[in-house]
Amino acid sequence: MKKINNFNSDEKILRYTNKIDYFFNSHKTLVVTELDLTNKCNHRCPGCCGHNENNAELEKEQVEAVVEGLKSLDNKGVILSGGGEPTISPYFEYAISLIKKAGMNIGLNSHGMSLDENKARIIAENLEYFRISLDAGSPEMYGKIHGMKPHHFEKTLENIAMFAQIKKELNSKTSFGVGFLTSKLTQDDMEPFVKLVKERGADFAQFRPFTGDTLDILPRLEELKKKYEDDDFKIVASYQKYKEMFDVSYRGYDKCHGMFFSTVISADFKVWACLHFRQSEKHFLGDLREQSLEEIWKGSRIREVYESINCAECPILCRNDSFNRTLNKLSLDVINSEFL
Repeated sequence: MKKINNFNSDEKILRYTNKIDYFFNSHKTLVVTELDLTNKCNHRCPGCCGHNENNAELEKEQVEAVVEGLKSLDNKGVILSGGGEPTISPYFEYAISLIKKAGMNIGLNSHGMSLDENKARIIAENLEYFRISLDAGSPEMYGKIHGMKPHHFEKTLENIAMFAQIKKELNSKTSFGVGFLTSKLTQDDMEPFVKLVKERGADFAQFRPFTGDTLDILPRLEELKKKYEDDDFKIVASYQKYKEMFDVSYRGYDKCHGMFFSTVISADFKVWACLHFRQSEKHFLGDLREQSLEEIWKGSRIREVYESINCAECPILCRNDSFNRTLNKLSLDVINSEFL
């Protein structure tokens, strides 16, 4: 049976009882880290949330220091993302080998256009999941979302098919999917997108909302699942986000507990409390040129950021939202809690 991420982070966080215990004692809380190998990118997405304008890129020794630091904190998973496009980093393959040797699982978010056969084999042999962000079912929509030409769209589709074939040849267990960001602009491309992805052999098509967009796609999603799903192909979505769209007036929590369990290390060798606020001084945790990751995690700055973040100013349905709602229950004053 294929391993496909159900994006149920509200349930996943409860599996880490030791990390929750560390949360109360401010030590070794990290579960997953988003690592930006580079800020460089060869796409021109108008709505890009990366930081490719400064062209920062981790050096070989910095990649080594990051992996050593993550291992010391017993971090479980590393997502290679951006920032920029991770597959164009000169240390992409090296980072994968180091992270794997350190005993951490690896995921990759990529636009997929720069993939080649060698990189595809390395990914298929080492990663838990690989997601290509296509975000379109037509060259026209691809141009609007990625700022690229029709031949770039076709190249990415070829790479999807190429990776699916290599995965099959190697009998790889890597969960391989293609992502689509939903909004009023993109909604009519949902079905063409699913057809393209299924035809090229991906394990799944994944839907998630543009940050801050509240378009409800659940009815449409069920129609697509009935029409296209089978034993070899699934349609998945960030269900917890779509379900919370019905009421985004109050999050149900005031503190970002999730920042202790999920962090970001950017391509300029700095650590941030949130992927949505890379380069925001308010969310800056520390500079790895000056402190080790463990020193940052045990220092006073992380608690200062935790106390100062105003969650009302954060994007709705952010990555930490679902497990913030779950973790907030740990601090509730529940009457007669002894009577289960």
